[in-house]
Amino acid sequence: MTIKAYPPTPRHLRAACVHPSGHLTSHGSRTTLQVYLDDGLVYRNDADGYRLPAEVAQEQGVGPYVITGAGRRAILNDSQLAAIDSADEGSALREVSWPTAAALARLRLVEYRDADGVPQLTDGDDGRSGPKHRPFLTPAGVEAARAAKPQS
Repeated sequence: MTIKAYPPTPRHLRAACVHPSGHLTSHGSRTTLQVYLDDGLVYRNDADGYRLPAEVAQEQGVGPYVITGAGRRAILNDSQLAAIDSADEGSALREVSWPTAAALARLRLVEYRDADGVPQLTDGDDGRSGPKHRPFLTPAGVEAARAAKPQS
C-alpha cells in the first residue's frame, strides 16, 4: 500500500503563497489540482466572481485558482503554525524565533514593522544588537490564522 504525502505537491502551494494575488501558477496533474480543490486548499470563481464548488471548478471555472487560508496553513511546519496562531489582536507575533519569522516573511505571511508601524524589509538585526523590527501578520497571514479557527 502506498501512503500519499499531504499535500500532494506543496511546491505549487508555496508558489501560490508568495504570488502577490495568491494565484496558483502551476498545479501538476488534474488529480493533484482536484485534491487541492476538494480539500479547500485552493478555489476558483465562476464568470460572475462567485466561488465554485470543488466538483465543477475545473470544468466551469474562469480565471486563476487562488490559494486559501487552509492552503497556506498546509505548507507550514509546526513552529510556523504556532507562530501565526500566537499573534495578538494587533497581528503582532509573540515570542517567535528569527528563522521562523524569516521563513514566514518569505512566504508573505509576515512583514516586519518598525516602532512607528512602517513596514521594513528585514528585522533590522545587524548581528550585534538584535532585531529592531517586530514581525506582524500580513492580510494573507491573518487569513491563514483564521483558517485554524472554527467558522461560525
